[in-house]
Amino acid sequence: MQDIPPPSGNVVFLGVNLVHLASGVAGGIVRGLINPSYTWTARISSAVVGGLTAGYGTPAAAHIVRRWLELWGYPFGNVEGSVGFLLGLCGMTICDAIIRWARRWRDGPPSAPLPPPPQRIC
Repeated sequence: MQDIPPPSGNVVFLGVNLVHLASGVAGGIVRGLINPSYTWTARISSAVVGGLTAGYGTPAAAHIVRRWLELWGYPFGNVEGSVGFLLGLCGMTICDAIIRWARRWRDGPPSAPLPPPPQRIC
């Protein structure tokens, strides 16, 4: 009888690696717990957004981190878990900044608070 192969660490569901998703959820939970002013709804949403941010952003961010570590000559192993955790920790902040940027882009440049100075003709 053949041996059962060990499970693969790359379990993918809906295009998201579950290891990245779990590390992002953990980062989102930590973010929700370290801020005492958050309600339970904000804590849960922080975990969900952190998981989704890490799930979809970890492959690209891990590649950038690996290249940066190679550039400096640091030894590295599998950085995807720690990158996913950090993306989960910062996920709500990243998404909030993207939404603010999109709203500013949609609304155009802000109006000038003061009129422009008069031009001098010499």
